[in-house]
Formats: sequence, structure tokens, C-alpha cells
Amino acid sequence: MVNTKKWGLMRVISGKYKGRKIIVESKSDYRPTLTRIREDIFNLLLHNNDLNLDINEVILCDLFAGTGSIGIEALSRGVKKVIFNDIEKNHTNKIEKFLKEINEINYEITNFDPYKQKIDILNNCHVIYIDPPYDHAFELIQKKILINIQSNILVILESSNLINLDNLILKKQYKNKNLFFFRT
Repeated sequence: MVNTKKWGLMRVISGKYKGRKIIVESKSDYRPTLTRIREDIFNLLLHNNDLNLDINEVILCDLFAGTGSIGIEALSRGVKKVIFNDIEKNHTNKIEKFLKEINEINYEITNFDPYKQKIDILNNCHVIYIDPPYDHAFELIQKKILINIQSNILVILESSNLINLDNLILKKQYKNKNLFFFRT
């Protein structure tokens, strides 16, 4: 039995894993992406012509994976592959345990610090989701991460700050969050 004082639950919203529970530590160093935001991200990826994606051919990287909810939702909705990256091995161990329980095979797990290490695997991706565990300045993300990514990769950045981007395709605003869709 799950101790609800220590753990929270998230559910996969749609797709082949719809309704599956993702256990989330209530006191952790990450903050899971809200259901409403996850739902909007995937509705836009699936239905917005400006993003120009075939979801079944997409390789997505969840760069600061935390719970893995973005990548798990992506797999549930039919992406080709997800790369889950988190500097904390205990986070990626929980993600991998979940994926093995559902017999998912279209994923890769990495434990890089994207601020300190160039991650060549990012250049194999079509979509990179960036939501650092704490609100890091966009300038740091630009100087340490985006500079190392090949051109024309779709980046989805979740931030509580407003950011001006020359290459912005789409922006969604929420109460205290913003989603920015842009190409490198």
C-alpha cells in the first residue's frame, strides 16, 4: 500500500498508457508538470501545423526529466523514442522501473548535467523539452545548452519568466507558467 502522506500520484492523460499511475514523491527536488500543461503540449504537438511534426516519427528528449511525466506521456501518445535525462540517478531509476513495468522499450536513460556536459545525443532529437527543476535564467540555458544543439530542433521551454525570442513559433501562458515553442 502506498503511503499517501509521502507520495502523490499523477496519471497518464491519453494514449496507450492512459490512466496509468506515476508515483511522485511529495517532498522532492522537482515539480511535476501540471496535467493541464501536459495536455496542452501534446495537443499542440499533435494538431498544430506550425510545429510541422509527425508524432510517430519524433524522438523527444525530456532534458530535466524529474518524474518522467512528459516523456511517459509522449510514449503513450506514440512517439518513436524518448530520451529521459536527469542528473539525479534516483529520478531516472524510478522512471526506468515504471517503463519496465509497462514493457516499454522505446526509450533511453541518461544522467548528464546539461550545464556542464555537451550532450551529443540531443542532436538526434526532433523535440527537446526543457523544464529545469528550479527556474534557471534563460541566458544560462542559452549559453550552456542551446548553443550545443543543431539548428531546426523544436524546443519546448517551460518557465515562470517571460522571454523574448526571435525564433518563437508559439507561446502559451498560464497563471504562473509559460510555454515557449521555438526552433534552434
